[in-house]
Amino acid sequence: MRYVFVAGVLLFALTLTPAAASAQAPAQNGLSMGLVLGDPTGFTLRSGLDERDAIQAHFGFSLFPGDAAAVMVDWTHDAWDFLRDNPSASLLFYFGIGGKAEWFTGRYYAYEYDHHHYFPDRSHFGLGARGLVGLRVSFVKAPFDLFFELAPVGVMFVVPDPGAYYDIDLALGARYRF
Repeated sequence: MRYVFVAGVLLFALTLTPAAASAQAPAQNGLSMGLVLGDPTGFTLRSGLDERDAIQAHFGFSLFPGDAAAVMVDWTHDAWDFLRDNPSASLLFYFGIGGKAEWFTGRYYAYEYDHHHYFPDRSHFGLGARGLVGLRVSFVKAPFDLFFELAPVGVMFVVPDPGAYYDIDLALGARYRF
């Protein structure tokens, strides 16, 4: 386990070297990757499509509503920059739509319109559509982004126990821009 950690630190250091050697920071809407905490907790990627639109993905583990491996892919649009006149940072309000897939590996709770269900230890698979809103701080001279997002999952179909369920994803994260 210690060797995996050391290899990860060395790989991260190698990715920092080209950015530190260059005189300018990477583009604010280029490729970025980092860590996300919340639902899910894991890795996050973001790639800009143009000046205001991007595709982002989160890969990790969801601890609520149950133990689950989760993948989320979203299209996002930067709607408003609260620090428009600030030369060192941008505070962007964004919104988007996307999808979520989860493989539940243990007990979990699911919420319907008027009550919740408890499912015992069994493997289940769920697919859902989600909308999201968030805030992203993008630094001009540093290759880092910080973000906070809230994403209600409108419909979650769970197999083999069919039904439409609701969920809310809440995430806080940081990304390094390449």
